[in-house]
Amino acid sequence: MRRVSLVAFFWTLVLAVPFTALALSAVAYITDHLFGIAAALTQFSQATTRIGRPWLLEVAERMPEVAGMVVGQLIILVILFLVRTTEAKEESKN
Repeated sequence: MRRVSLVAFFWTLVLAVPFTALALSAVAYITDHLFGIAAALTQFSQATTRIGRPWLLEVAERMPEVAGMVVGQLIILVILFLVRTTEAKEESKN
């Protein structure tokens, strides 16, 4: 039992120390360059849309279509579920 806890402790340190250092350096970089990152993302999103509109507006226009597809798929799944349970009940009666 003592060996298992020592191995777990060792591998926890081996994994935790590098990832903690990586996370701290990423946070420091993002903090120093936040305005530049935000400006680059805004410029990229306006440059890549068809008419120069932000991604949020493009996604908002497509949400009714996505909602319709999701609802349609849910209806199909419910119908399949009901048919299978009905068939299973009929087979169990025979």
